[in-house]
Amino acid sequence: MNGIIIYQGKYGATEQYAQWLAGALHMPFLKADQVTSGMLTGYDVVILGSSVYVGKLTIGKWLKENFNLLAGKKIFVFIVCSTSADDKAEQRQLLRTNLEPGGMKTTGVFFLPGRCIVSKLSWKDRFVLKMGAMLQKDPQKKAVMSQGFDYMDKKNLRSLISAVGLECEVETAAGPIATSGY
Repeated sequence: MNGIIIYQGKYGATEQYAQWLAGALHMPFLKADQVTSGMLTGYDVVILGSSVYVGKLTIGKWLKENFNLLAGKKIFVFIVCSTSADDKAEQRQLLRTNLEPGGMKTTGVFFLPGRCIVSKLSWKDRFVLKMGAMLQKDPQKKAVMSQGFDYMDKKNLRSLISAVGLECEVETAAGPIATSGY
């Protein structure tokens, strides 16, 4: 199968995951705004990566514009965010808000922990984060929003790499379905 990784992010975490995936799965990776409709026709497998900004996928506009071109392809989605792996309710809400309205069919959706380095955010994003932290009732979430976090790790990709390998019979960098180094 012929695959591509298409991503959209804001501060680099989603791009880093896309780069790691590209190395593991031997697939090209491109930022969403670099992908033309003609390019998409040549791929059977599409891995979409997106960060979340104020509850919305940053790749959302691109998804709407290319929805019809994705039909019939094996679609995997990875979402890079601050949502805890244990917070299934918030994950379901993100999916309902961002993927279900258009009825996009996916082979798998994977939530990956990202990074937020407060000092590197734009002033507007620092303000939005500060306001969100003030409204947050959960003290742990409030602390994370105030202080930032960095949970980036290749190991976070293991289940996605395995799923792509199993579903698509893709050979990874370390052999079929292997996740060593990840």
